Amino acid sequence: MYHPLWRLDPGVGRRFRRRGLWAFRETAYDAAVKRPVVLITILAALVAATVQGWTDVRQARAFRRLIAEGDAALGRGETPAAIEAFSGAVGLRPQSMLPYLKRGDTYRRQGQFDSADRDLTQAQALDPTAPQPLELAGDVRMARGDAAGAVAPYRAYLTLDDRAPRLQYKLGLALYRSGDAAGAADAARRALALDPNLAEAHQLLGIAALARGRTDEAAAALNRALALQPASDATRSTLAELYASQGRARDESVQREALAALDALRPEGLVSLALAQMRHGRSDAAVATLARAAERFPNSPVVANATGRVWLNLAETTGDPHAIQQALAVLGPAAGRENASSETLALHGRALLLNGDLKPAQASLLRATTRFPIERDAFRLLASAEERLGHRDAARAALARHHALNEPGGG
Repeated sequence: MYHPLWRLDPGVGRRFRRRGLWAFRETAYDAAVKRPVVLITILAALVAATVQGWTDVRQARAFRRLIAEGDAALGRGETPAAIEAFSGAVGLRPQSMLPYLKRGDTYRRQGQFDSADRDLTQAQALDPTAPQPLELAGDVRMARGDAAGAVAPYRAYLTLDDRAPRLQYKLGLALYRSGDAAGAADAARRALALDPNLAEAHQLLGIAALARGRTDEAAAALNRALALQPASDATRSTLAELYASQGRARDESVQREALAALDALRPEGLVSLALAQMRHGRSDAAVATLARAAERFPNSPVVANATGRVWLNLAETTGDPHAIQQALAVLGPAAGRENASSETLALHGRALLLNGDLKPAQASLLRATTRFPIERDAFRLLASAEERLGHRDAARAALARHHALNEPGGG
């Protein structure tokens, strides 16, 4: 159909038709030329996307493999290999929190606390909503002996998740070691409200109550902890000390007997029991207990020292010369060793003094004052030996050293 203008001027129609034909031809030509370029561009984009996708897949697989290798190395106790694997994962994905967290924890286990702090700080920065870096940061500070510094990260964890009884307990322990017994007790109670069977929290509540002089509350909490965890040396030891302070000799002995049975591979349990028996006036029982210890742990300086103490206590309270000879028989060989401790040498000197052997006593006590840690009474006993030998200046000097050593902050 023609436009009305064409009928008025046929030339217009011809020119319009010619222009339309050329426009059509130009459009067709452009499409024919540009189609391959578009196809090539699309193909290149598809290839690039495929390559990138494959690279991402390979990187993700490598990342997971390195994390798994690090975990496996940790399971075998091979911390250097674990650190190497986690470092590789950090290199692959430096914006991922996980490898920093795991490497930081590994550094913590290895005692490299500065490196652990660095990684855990980075992990927290990458994911501020993750509580795990905060817990480990607190653990690092506790391992460093900085209990006060551990309080803040533990509290920050609980801000994110206040339903974690383990973290309430850790916070309480940090507060207790920082000197805040009341705060420790509150944290222990919050932990027990979440998990009534958390033995560590009962123990913490007990020692916090003990620090505040609440002995009945302490005994109840410690006994509850012991019911949940009968093999806990720390709980039994604290209970034994509590009963000793209350004069409950029978209850103390029960706990120390149990400690000796639990700690069957070391002499300290039997020694602790024997010394408690001695304090309660049961010297015969103490001697018998130490005889058992000597059979199981021959040549143990710990047993020799305790046995010497028991015999010396008997000698000083009864004046029995036989007890002095028994003490010398036990302590003499122990003091003759080149690596004899200050405690052993001081006890030997004390026995020699009781026996009237002043020169040998002076020699043993002089040696006791040169071994570290120095026995508390070594200088006092040396002063006594020097006085009896007529060495008044030396006696005064030794007594002055004794006072200086035993003053608060002395030594």
